[in-house]
Amino acid sequence: MRPLLIVALMGVLALTAHAGGGGGGDDPTEKLENVHDLTPDNFEKVVNGAKHVLVEFYAPWCGHCKRMVPEYKKLGELVSSDPKLKNRVVVAKVNADAHRSLGDRFDVRGFPTIKFFPAGKAPSKETMQDYNQARTATAFLEFLKEKMAADKGFARVEALDALAKEFVSAADDAKAKVIADTEAAVAELEGEAKDNGALYVSIMKKAVEKGAEYLTKEKARLEKMLSGGSVNAAKVDEMSRKSSVLGAFGDDDDE
Repeated sequence: MRPLLIVALMGVLALTAHAGGGGGGDDPTEKLENVHDLTPDNFEKVVNGAKHVLVEFYAPWCGHCKRMVPEYKKLGELVSSDPKLKNRVVVAKVNADAHRSLGDRFDVRGFPTIKFFPAGKAPSKETMQDYNQARTATAFLEFLKEKMAADKGFARVEALDALAKEFVSAADDAKAKVIADTEAAVAELEGEAKDNGALYVSIMKKAVEKGAEYLTKEKARLEKMLSGGSVNAAKVDEMSRKSSVLGAFGDDDDE
């Protein structure tokens, strides 16, 4: 017998034992403002790598899930009220008792199970992370802020960030030298850093060709496409890396 089926049967027994004995908490299936309800039909659209997503896998009969409803509701409100969080984080929940295919897909073995799906990666068992901290709105929020703080480092090469800033401030006739210096620096890199470094050079050359406005317009274009949920999973990583590197040319350091 599958683990989720065993848990489900335990829940039925618990409901039977407490029939007529009071609610013991809120209803996890309740529609919460600022919290997405996921199903197999919309999961890929919401959890698509465009933003960080925190997902609660719950069962309606689970006592711990019922008691967590107010905290999760509060988390949704906190994220929605913070512009930076709202643009980069999604709070979601899924009835994994009703939609067991999703629970099975992500190795859910009990309720509630909280999973974190990072931005820049297509959802999978390899890229998701288990959330094992306190089940309070405050703890959830701190966890998400820590993940956001780490975003700046995604696909960025510290040694090239200074050259990106130098490129932006350089006069038009001096930009070619900055590009040459960047190419020389990239040549010294290896592996993933070298691949990411190539993006710095490519972006600089595009900015010379299309004008300085390319930097902000291209970043806005990529973020809009990623947020739209229509990007092929295979392209999410590539587009997210480019968007992150473009941040080195803008005001990301001031956030």
